[in-house]
Amino acid sequence: MDAERTPTEPHAPIRGRALLALRACAAQPQGLRHEAYPTYMPMLNEMGLVEERHVRGVGRSQPAWFLTAAGRAVIAELEPNEARD
Repeated sequence: MDAERTPTEPHAPIRGRALLALRACAAQPQGLRHEAYPTYMPMLNEMGLVEERHVRGVGRSQPAWFLTAAGRAVIAELEPNEARD
C-alpha cells in the first residue's frame, strides 16, 4: 500500500511554530530560504501547503520554499479565527 499522503487528506490543525513557518513563507514572495524552519517546512511540504523550487542566487541556483494555493487558503482560514480570540 502506498504510504504517500495527498494534500487533500485531513491533517491536524496548523499551530505554533508550524504556523509561524507558514506565515514566514507567505511573507517572502520571492522564496523563503531553504534553511529556515528545517523541522516544519518538510512537513508543510508533505501536506501540500508549501513547495520547494529553485531560485537564482548570486552565480548559482538555490532551493527555496514557496507558499502554494492550499497554503494561502489555510492562512486565510486561520486569520479570522485568530481575530476572534
